[in-house]
Amino acid sequence: MKNLRPICFLVFFSYVQCQTLQRSLLAAAWNHTNSQNYLQENLRDITSIMVAQFLQKSTYQEVQTIVEELVHRAEKCKVLKPQESPSECSHQLMTTFLEHVCNNQGMADKQEFSDCCNINNKARLKCFLLYKKDDTEYSDVFQIPNLEQICDVDKENQASVKERYIYETSRKHPFLYGPTILTMSACYETAIRSCCQEENKTECFQIKLEPIRKYVREISLRHHHLCEIGIKFNHKVSKAVELVLLTKKQPKANFSEIAKLAGDVKNLHQTCCEGDVVACVLGRSQLMNDTCSKQSALSSKITPCCALSVPFRGECIINSENDDKPDLSSLPLSRFTEDRFVCKQFIDKQDDLLPEFLYEYSRRHSELALSVILRVYTVYQNLLGKCCKLENPLECYSHGKEMFQRVVGESHERIKNHCDLREKLGDANFHDRLLSNLVKQKPRATEMQVQLIIADFAHLVETCCQAEESEMCFRGEGSKLIEKCQSLLGHK
Repeated sequence: MKNLRPICFLVFFSYVQCQTLQRSLLAAAWNHTNSQNYLQENLRDITSIMVAQFLQKSTYQEVQTIVEELVHRAEKCKVLKPQESPSECSHQLMTTFLEHVCNNQGMADKQEFSDCCNINNKARLKCFLLYKKDDTEYSDVFQIPNLEQICDVDKENQASVKERYIYETSRKHPFLYGPTILTMSACYETAIRSCCQEENKTECFQIKLEPIRKYVREISLRHHHLCEIGIKFNHKVSKAVELVLLTKKQPKANFSEIAKLAGDVKNLHQTCCEGDVVACVLGRSQLMNDTCSKQSALSSKITPCCALSVPFRGECIINSENDDKPDLSSLPLSRFTEDRFVCKQFIDKQDDLLPEFLYEYSRRHSELALSVILRVYTVYQNLLGKCCKLENPLECYSHGKEMFQRVVGESHERIKNHCDLREKLGDANFHDRLLSNLVKQKPRATEMQVQLIIADFAHLVETCCQAEESEMCFRGEGSKLIEKCQSLLGHK
C-alpha cells in the first residue's frame, strides 16, 4: 500500500512505547520476589521458557518432563560469578536440549524439526529458530475457566499457577525475552493472589490482568522486530539502531559510554533472539547492573529503577523516560561539514567518525523518528564517500547541512500529504483510496484483514492530522498500526 509504506518503514526501526504497568501491582510483585537469589531460584522457570518457546506444539506436561531432564544440566549456571561468562553452561544446555529433541523421533516429527536434526549443531539452531511463529491459535494469556478453581489451585500449589502462565506466555510469544516473561509471571502471580482475596474476583482479574496482557503483547512485538533487524541487516546497522535509541534516551551521556552500551545491547539482543534464555537472563542482569553503576553519567531518569531488584530493574530501565536534553549550543554540529580534516578521519577512522556523527545528530534531534535520523546518517555517509574522492572535498561536503534539512523536510511533507489527501477527498473517498492501494499490494489478504487495517489507518490519519504535534502522533500511534498490519498480513 503506497500511502502506508513510508510509515511502515518508519516504524519497522522503532521501539514500541509500552503502556506502563500499574505501579501498585509492580510494587507488590517486587516486594514478593525481592531476593538477591532470584536468578538462582528461578532456574527451572528459565529452562521452561526456553523449552516452551521452541516446542510450541508441546503440551504443558510434555514441557515439564523435558525441563526435569534438562534442569540438572543447568545447575552450574546457578553459581556463576558476575564477572564470569554464562556462554559455556548456557551453550551446553542449548546443545543438550536440541539433541534431546532430535533423539526423540516422535517429538521431532510433531514439531516438524526433522530437517533441522539432519544438519550440524551450528546450523541446527538457526533451523530451529526459523520454526518459531507468533501464532494467534494460542491463547493470549493463560485463560481462567473457573476463578474459584484457580484460587483453590493457587492455595494448594502456588507454583503451578505461575508455571502454567510461563508455559502459555512462552509458547504464545516465542520471541519474547526470558527476563520479561519472568517479570510478567511475578506480576501475574501477585495479581492472582490479590484477586483471590477479593469478593468480586471477576472484576479484580479484569482490572489487574489487562495491563499485563497488553504489555506482553506489545513488548513481544518489539522483541520480534529487534530480532528481525538482527537477521535482515548487518551488525553495523543493528548497532546504529541501538546507538540512536540510547542517545535519545540518554542525551547527556558521553559518546564513549553510549557507543559501548550500544555494542553491549546489540550483543544481548543477539543472544536473546537465538533463544538462549539462560544467557539472556544473566546477560540482561549484568547489563542492568553495569548501567546502574554508571547512572550518574547516563541518565537521571533511571535512579528509581536502580533501586529495584531483578527482575523488575530491567523492565523499568527499558521503559524509563528520556532524560532532559542538554545545552549543546557550544558544540556546533557544523564540525562534521566544515572541518577540513573530515576526510582524513573518514578514510582513517570511518568506524569512529560516522557513529559519532550519528550520536551528535541524535542528541540534538530527539524529536525526529529513528528512520529519519538513519536516513540523515546514510546521506552523510554517502556524501563523504563521494566528496572525499574529489580535489576539493570541503566545498563538496559543506552542503551537508542543507541535505540533512531536506531529508527532515521530506518526512514532514509525507505526513502533510496524508493529511491533505484526506481533507481533499473526504473520509469516504479517502477510505476507498486506501482500500484500493492495499488490495493491489496484498491481493491475498482477506476482506476482514483489509477492513481492519484500513479502518485503523483512517482513524490514525484523522486523529494525528488534528493533533498539535502531528509527527509525534504518527510516530507513536502509527507504530501500533504497523505492527498490527505486519501481524495480520504475515509481513516478515
